[in-house]
Amino acid sequence: MVEISNKPNVTGIKKASEEAEYSSKLLAREGKLFAGLLATRVKGIALGICIALLLIVIIPFIAKACGL
Repeated sequence: MVEISNKPNVTGIKKASEEAEYSSKLLAREGKLFAGLLATRVKGIALGICIALLLIVIIPFIAKACGL
């Protein structure tokens, strides 16, 4: 005999909602990472140029001035 239940079968709905929640969290995390990269790119480029200038121009100039 087949029993009839008045409780709905929600396992498929739960699984779909968990997948949607995971995907939305993943997209949010990626968006935050991209926003952070965009916010720091100007500082990073400026710092890189300063370090390159220091290593290529200033240190050899000081070494030449000291007679090394």
